[in-house]
Amino acid sequence: MTVVPIPRRGLFATDPDQRLRPGTPTAEWELWLTGPNNLVPMPDLATALVSAAEHNALTVDLDDGSPLQPVTYAIVLHRGYAWRREGAARAGARVAVPSLCWTACCSVCGELVEDEYIPHHTSPEAAAEEAVAGREWVELPDGRLVCECDDDVHDDARAQAASDNDGVPDEDQLTFP
Repeated sequence: MTVVPIPRRGLFATDPDQRLRPGTPTAEWELWLTGPNNLVPMPDLATALVSAAEHNALTVDLDDGSPLQPVTYAIVLHRGYAWRREGAARAGARVAVPSLCWTACCSVCGELVEDEYIPHHTSPEAAAEEAVAGREWVELPDGRLVCECDDDVHDDARAQAASDNDGVPDEDQLTFP
């Protein structure tokens, strides 16, 4: 028995005979929803791109991790073919590089440091420093943080931190012989 690879038809294949055309050839712009296999007419490219972005973001937000959840994407089609911009989005545009950032979290209740936004720092130490200095959180001797919530559990954690510091002079505390 001889195994022969099946020729793959792709959305962006260069050979027209191998290029997949899921849309309507006479429609200038369409949105192809792959899960239900629906074609939605679009008035122009800008509307199609915004609609696709909104649909794809909503799909990610609704994903509950279930293996039974259908996978659906919104793909912009031009004359039935998947649309692809030639070249970069703008001069000097580069691919975004993900970076790791840190945010302080209360070790008692899990509350994040936040006001209008959640601050992100380049290190865990910087996140803890901002929580203690800027938010009046307490850092326990083992490095855990306790927020300013006023209840018995938080008060006990702060009391434990204060009792652990007894006998150890503070930097700003004067000691007498």
